[in-house]
Amino acid sequence: MIAELDRQLTDWVDEVLPGTTVALDGPSAGTTADVGLHLFELAHLPPARGEQRPPLQVELGYLVTTGGADVSSAHDRLGALLFAALQHPDYDVRFPEDMAAYWAAAGVAPQPSFVLAVPLRQEVSVQAAPPVTSALRVQSVGSQSLVGVVVGPGDVSIADAMVEVPSLALATRTDPRGRFRFSAVPVGAAALQIRVRAKSQEFPFTVDSSAPQPVTLKLDLAKG
Repeated sequence: MIAELDRQLTDWVDEVLPGTTVALDGPSAGTTADVGLHLFELAHLPPARGEQRPPLQVELGYLVTTGGADVSSAHDRLGALLFAALQHPDYDVRFPEDMAAYWAAAGVAPQPSFVLAVPLRQEVSVQAAPPVTSALRVQSVGSQSLVGVVVGPGDVSIADAMVEVPSLALATRTDPRGRFRFSAVPVGAAALQIRVRAKSQEFPFTVDSSAPQPVTLKLDLAKG
């Protein structure tokens, strides 16, 4: 995969500077190549955006140098590659600030250069969903209203109590006579969990929606 990118970059150099020779093994004192493309660094790239699963990608940094017997011609080649890279939609150009350690490790005198940053992408295969082999079954669930009243000790109505059905994300408050109403709950919900908040306390109830209505929720305010 990286070898394919090496070939693409070599072809790109030939398009910019036809007939030039390219070396991929890095700068050295005895090189005779016109252009050097040395894989210099690897960096992370965030996943590309797309409608389907985006490809994995990294960024490869190639150190671009030029050589040859004529220093002036080498400089011209470097300038041509630099400006061609700046105009390429998929390439980026960087100028490392401190290259002294690299040149010392390479054992050659510092050379004018730049880093050509190129994305390398790997498509991610997406496993197809298995085919549906059975007929589609649609089961409807009916609904009905739920009416009730909240009372306290002595069956005194509790006004402005918060009545909630957490599983259905339903909530309402009782009226001045302690009454509440939900317009639609599932039919036959034998264990409908209801929560009442009143008098700075919370009271859980389990209600059978098929039971006779209105249902009465009696709060034990002393127990809380």
